[in-house]
Amino acid sequence: MNKPQNIAILGYGLMGASLALGLKKRGFTGRILGYARREETRARALALNVADEVFADPAETVREADIIVICVPIWTIAKLAEEIVPALKPGAVVTDVGSTKSELLNTMEPLFSGSHAFFVGSHPIAGSEKTGIEAGHADLYEGRLTVVCPSADTPEAAGQTVSSLWKSAGSEVVEMSPAEHDAMLASTSHLPHMVAAALARSVANGDPAKKADFCGTGFKDTTRVASGSADMWVDIIDTNRVALEAELDRFHDELQGLIKILRGGNGDDIRQWLEDAAADRNEILKLNRFLKR
Repeated sequence: MNKPQNIAILGYGLMGASLALGLKKRGFTGRILGYARREETRARALALNVADEVFADPAETVREADIIVICVPIWTIAKLAEEIVPALKPGAVVTDVGSTKSELLNTMEPLFSGSHAFFVGSHPIAGSEKTGIEAGHADLYEGRLTVVCPSADTPEAAGQTVSSLWKSAGSEVVEMSPAEHDAMLASTSHLPHMVAAALARSVANGDPAKKADFCGTGFKDTTRVASGSADMWVDIIDTNRVALEAELDRFHDELQGLIKILRGGNGDDIRQWLEDAAADRNEILKLNRFLKR
């Protein structure tokens, strides 16, 4: 960002707290205005230096803000936007951290159509199974990818403002259409989460207490993300049903292929299946520029 600005952060979980800390660490000299619903969270935001001023009213939070980042579950993003749009100053740019974009954009466009402010969706591909303001850290977005999703009607300057924000927090930025984003993330993020959750449920089925001591690092590593916030993930699933269903169908076909191999009883086929899986994983990780740390 070229000059000191007022940035409003609405929502102080992991993502909002980390954005504030990341900006401050990297030299942001403007004011960070914070909104949190709970008084306890507002007090912690000041104590942890993730806000310079805090508010109990989202509309009051954004009145002087140049950039507004809504860091709450997807459907709550739309509810907060409805509250703040009348209070936004002309030229203000609103963005978010939601993991799906198409449904949200469909909801947001009518809200902003009569205003002089702009909405540009964004999704930093960074996070943790940990939640809450205490989980925030300054390097969450460092060396990570953020997808910015302007619509066909987004002014270029508004898109650049959002891209600049995430770059200032340490992220690399790529632009995609909302539909492209949702299809891609259904495969690379939403499917793995659903599979991890299904695996945790399947292993626990029957007698979890009896099985617990026999679960090693394989279970722990492959089910880690299943500990994520259900509030956040129910919104993700709800707003990306079609793309996620297609990915689950494809995964189902993969499992059916494995069952067929097992029933065939050919050890060489099992070995080949495992070797192909290892090669696929290794190739993805080799090509990925954001999972090196």
